[in-house]
Formats: sequence, C-alpha cells, structure tokens
Amino acid sequence: MAKKTSKTAENKKAKTTSTRAKKQTQAPVVDTKPTLTPKLIVAQRKFNRWYVYFKGVAPKDNVGCGCKTAQSAIRYMHLLKARYGAVISQNIYDRLAFEAAREA
Repeated sequence: MAKKTSKTAENKKAKTTSTRAKKQTQAPVVDTKPTLTPKLIVAQRKFNRWYVYFKGVAPKDNVGCGCKTAQSAIRYMHLLKARYGAVISQNIYDRLAFEAAREA
C-alpha cells in the first residue's frame, strides 16, 4: 500500500511539472487589431452658424451639429471629445475662443 501512495505522489509531481513546462513554452499573444487614430473635431462657419463635425468621416457616420454661437460650438466640441475620445483642432479652437470673446 505504501507503494501506491508513492506512485501517486510521483504521478502528481510529473503532472505538475509537465503543466508548468507547457505554460512556460506558450508563445505570447500578439494583438493584430489595427490601432484607431483619434478623430479630429473641426468647425466651420456657414450661413451664420458654426458647424462642428469630425474631419475625414463619412457623412452617414458623422455626428455634426450646427451651433448658433461660438461659445455653444466650443461646448459641443468638448462634449464630442468626452463622448468619443476625439481630438480638438487647436487652430479651430483658438479661432472659436476669439469669436466667443468678441461676441460676449
């Protein structure tokens, strides 16, 4: 009976060492998904309104909006940034800030 327990102990050792070896020899998983570039938020003045939209996005996928004032366009830009993780165009933002200061 002592032999059976020693054999089972040896079998357990053999199993644990073989599973350890398998775990160590596995290749690392490489993520093959393409990284997405953040979208750029821009604004354009047309027909006495500021149109805020994503640059380079198809019209059916875009979430643009027409804002009456420059201040509301800035607010909408920040909303898009928080919601979609997009990047605000610095040049457009500075122009909107100048227009908002002029309107106030």
